[in-house]
Amino acid sequence: MGSLTGIDESLQYPVARRDESIVDDYHGFKIPDPYRWLEDPDAEEVKDFVQKQAELTDSVLNKCDVRDRLREKITKLFDSPRYDAPFKRGNKYFYFHNTGLQPQSVLYVQDSLDAEAKVLLDPNTLSEDGTVAITTVSVSEDAKYLAYALSNSGSDWVTIKLMRIEDHIVEADTLSWAKFTSITWTHDSKGFFYSRYPAPKDGKAVDAGIETDSSLYHEFYYHFLGTEQSEDILCWKDPEHPKYTFSGHVTEDGQYLVMYIRENFDQVNKVYYYDLSALPEGLEGFRKSNGLLPFVKLMDRFDAQYEVVANDDSVFTFRTSKDAPKYKIVRVDLREPNNWSEVVPEAERDVLESASAANFNQMILSYLSDVKYVLQIRDLKTGSLLHQLPIEIGSVNAKSVRRDDSVVFISFTSFLTPGIIYQCNLISETPEMKIFRDTSVPGFDRSEFHVHQVFVPSKDGSTKIPMFIVAKKDIKLDGSHPCLLYGYGGFNASITPSFSVSRTVLMRHLGAVFCIANIRGGGEYGEEWHKDGALAKKQNCFDDFISASQYLISAGYTQSRKLCIEGESNGGLLIGACINQRPDLFGCALAHVGVMDMLRLHKFTIGHAGFSEYGCPEKKEEFDWLIKYSPLHNVRRPWEQDPDKPSQYPSTLLLTADHDDRVVPLHSLKLLATMQYVLCTSLENSPQTNPILGLIECKAGHGAGRPTQKMIDESADCYGFMAKMLGASWIE
Repeated sequence: MGSLTGIDESLQYPVARRDESIVDDYHGFKIPDPYRWLEDPDAEEVKDFVQKQAELTDSVLNKCDVRDRLREKITKLFDSPRYDAPFKRGNKYFYFHNTGLQPQSVLYVQDSLDAEAKVLLDPNTLSEDGTVAITTVSVSEDAKYLAYALSNSGSDWVTIKLMRIEDHIVEADTLSWAKFTSITWTHDSKGFFYSRYPAPKDGKAVDAGIETDSSLYHEFYYHFLGTEQSEDILCWKDPEHPKYTFSGHVTEDGQYLVMYIRENFDQVNKVYYYDLSALPEGLEGFRKSNGLLPFVKLMDRFDAQYEVVANDDSVFTFRTSKDAPKYKIVRVDLREPNNWSEVVPEAERDVLESASAANFNQMILSYLSDVKYVLQIRDLKTGSLLHQLPIEIGSVNAKSVRRDDSVVFISFTSFLTPGIIYQCNLISETPEMKIFRDTSVPGFDRSEFHVHQVFVPSKDGSTKIPMFIVAKKDIKLDGSHPCLLYGYGGFNASITPSFSVSRTVLMRHLGAVFCIANIRGGGEYGEEWHKDGALAKKQNCFDDFISASQYLISAGYTQSRKLCIEGESNGGLLIGACINQRPDLFGCALAHVGVMDMLRLHKFTIGHAGFSEYGCPEKKEEFDWLIKYSPLHNVRRPWEQDPDKPSQYPSTLLLTADHDDRVVPLHSLKLLATMQYVLCTSLENSPQTNPILGLIECKAGHGAGRPTQKMIDESADCYGFMAKMLGASWIE
């Protein structure tokens, strides 16, 4: 009920049934869950709820007058060619390319960098609406075969297919029920390793992606070309640890299979290996055995992250966080597994973000220094610094190189750089970063904008939070500007500068300021920064984000009623928690695919992997952390909390997708029903006049593989809503 800002009519929210009989007992605390029924995506009542919410949201979005202009401008800027860095296998080069508005990028192949490029695989031919996406590709060592994984409607589930590269013939091989998988070939090109889950029992028909069952009992397989999946070799499983996941990597010399084992989303893993040359008859001979591959357990504890950089026979070089929260390079001989040596020590402030072997005896190290990338070339054996590669403030998206490559391709982006692929010849006495391909966006002039980084004191006073502020040059700090603040703060993930077409349009045509707050919980300063925003310290994330918001207001960039906050996934949780804790501080909130029910997250799909980040509600101490900030359980009427300071929740848009099997839609649906009830429908004349809406996308998932048009439409919807709610005017 109530009137919507700028729209002269009352919002009639759908009335959702409340089942007051559903009450859970957590360690003596009675926690009602009246919308438990929204957890069943197949129930007709749930479908009806979703349909009514969609109609309500559409009725509001249709009155957001700049939405169509945003869509037009965003579409125009999107319509420019984009490339990924090429990679080499055998005597061929491969790369992805999108002409601009193609739903999905297309995979090309060429015989040399100067040769004509030919389409190898166009996923846009696999569905009419562009919702089939390529998630993983792997080319055999002789460049004769392509194995590729296809996702439907954004689901984490993939189907692995096989193509002969020479004649583009798609083979009959079809591998189902794969998820969280790598694809890594043996060097004889007879087959590859991959990971999958057991198929549903009893022939149960499942629309992969909308099921909510827990993902358990991952298995690691080898597939021979031209055979049925039922004949694949089961190389490893661990039924005693059903939450473990497995991924494989065949070393560049083809001798070793390295298997990484993880239990959850924490940045720690076990490392097992197997010497493939020890099989006298190869994997064909092993098919006759009934056992698993006899892996050697190099690291059998979840005490750190280990990642192979290179190997010389049995001598392996790793990037690791072992006794180094900012990461370092170490070396071990498999014949002396207890004797590890340090090659490149942990830096004092900078985080070793990645390491790649190149040019035979060199490695390229990528560091984060105050959320800005630094590239170094070092000697692989000694670790000594050879060169620092010049790079402006921005992000290295990817490095395309293998150990025997002397030429490396580096993908780069920044707030004001749509995309550059650099080509660097490491044989040169002084390697140069030459532009190989440059993305040009029509109508975008980087000289109109300015990027500024500030360091904001958080609530505890002792921590400085980095924040990037991007805006048109020479704006007046008079609090008049609409502002979009984005955050994530979890799982050791670093949010670094990147180009965004839609946010560029906001700055250009709405006069908006765009900001990213690099709050604790992320990986911007290594594992310590991550741990300072996880588990018992999760509240630090919300405090940091609130401090960043207060800075933007006090510095004159914006004011509360013109400040919109946005986050996705764990960042959706961030938004949900912050509007509960400080509803007065924001004018608008956009929460995408958020983790909103912290007490039942672990019961669905891969949610149990979040224990390492959030904690387990079945443990009393950890329940006490979770119940204090769980968005679903902390919706309050702000006008009752502080009657002397009347306020309401900001205009809120909760976004989810029907095939999101990472954070299932029930999180957003239950929070939507709860917010609408507590703030709106349970009161005859509610002070809550700002809208509380849900946007549920069909044939989409957690974000990956989304077709171009869906990205454009979502941006237009979100930022059209934001503009209306903040009272932002269009600037031509």
